[in-house]
Amino acid sequence: MNNLRNTDFPDTAQAAPRQSPRRVLVVGASGFLGAKIQRQLEQMPTVTLRAMSRRGAPENATAAVEWVRGDLMDPASLDAALKGVEVVVSSANGYMKESIEADFQGNKNLIEAAARAGVKRFVFLSIVGCEAAPEVPHFLAKAVAEDLIKAAGLPYVFVRAPAFLDQSADYVADGVKAGRFYAVGDKHTKWSYVVTDDLAVAVAKAATYHSEDINHQTIDIGWRDGAKSQHEMAQLISEITGKSLSIWVVPWWLISVMVRLVKPFSALGFDLLKMFQFFRKGRFVSDTTKQEQFFGPAPTARDAITRWASGSGLTN
Repeated sequence: MNNLRNTDFPDTAQAAPRQSPRRVLVVGASGFLGAKIQRQLEQMPTVTLRAMSRRGAPENATAAVEWVRGDLMDPASLDAALKGVEVVVSSANGYMKESIEADFQGNKNLIEAAARAGVKRFVFLSIVGCEAAPEVPHFLAKAVAEDLIKAAGLPYVFVRAPAFLDQSADYVADGVKAGRFYAVGDKHTKWSYVVTDDLAVAVAKAATYHSEDINHQTIDIGWRDGAKSQHEMAQLISEITGKSLSIWVVPWWLISVMVRLVKPFSALGFDLLKMFQFFRKGRFVSDTTKQEQFFGPAPTARDAITRWASGSGLTN
């Protein structure tokens, strides 16, 4: 796991008057990112934490978290999970694991249950530029959910993520260890990235922000020095790790061919390839103005990559 460092996002809540604990529900807490969000919230004295999973509490559960069983496709279980909750945080997704249906109907069920429960803040993990990419199924699901949350009249914070530098299976780190950087399309198109530890900190801070000023805000997450091309990424990673990297490019023409071939056989593969084609438009770029307004200075690319590389065992 990467080293978590709250100092990268100053805790604005520390300057606020002392608050009584808020009950926060994390939906998707058993996932790769959701578990990181949960760990961040566990450290916050202003939170009474509840986590939802279809399987209930994991083996390593502690008394600091109340685990409840719940399923996005089962509205009754959501009503029970949301009882007494003031803030709901959702990082759940189905398209990577099961079906995109969970991202449409499941989100709709959660939003309706949150409205019935009268939650005071709905922190929804969304995607940078999702409204501009209806051809990408999981981007469309996020845009639809954002619209449903607004229509429900819920106080919301949309935390919009760019591309994850790290994943549960970190193919970028694995490539670097082999002396390679795998690039999509070309070396020069720029898009925004985030390290998931930093994203988890931002989501937790959105949930616990002391003022209602953050409600009804859409906040892009990214790096202070902007979007990066894959050539720039490879160069930074090489400088930080001291490893010489060759860039292996999957060209745009091949991605176009793969989209047509994959569609009948893999919904997930089709989704990801359509996402890469959207990246080519140059619109997958974070505006970090609100990130810095509410969470403090955004990290630079070099700072974030340095922490990622250290946590991935790429530096001595």
